[in-house]
Amino acid sequence: MAEPEQSEQQVWLVGQVADTRRIAELGFTETKGQLALILQRMEQGERRHDELASVVAENYRVVSERLDEHARGIQAAAEDRAAERSRIQTMGDSAKRFSTWMAIGVSALFGVLGIALKMWA
Repeated sequence: MAEPEQSEQQVWLVGQVADTRRIAELGFTETKGQLALILQRMEQGERRHDELASVVAENYRVVSERLDEHARGIQAAAEDRAAERSRIQTMGDSAKRFSTWMAIGVSALFGVLGIALKMWA
């Protein structure tokens, strides 16, 4: 009787080993699938990161160019204002000189006229 019991135990043991093997294979298959999914998501994430990095670089380049253009415009406007201030200053100085010499000339003319009239009369 020991033999049939041993045979049943062997069958049971073989069944348990087969179940354990099936569970292990299923677990490994599931793990491999999860790892494949993780790898796929990582690759997609890296591609998306590269796309975003290129978009950010392009936007940075465009904004930098616009800021440089704006800075050049500000510099040109500042130079124009400085030139205008210089022209205004020059015109003011010329007007001062003209009015000073005009006053001297009119005073001298009336002085000479006064002396001439005094001598003539």
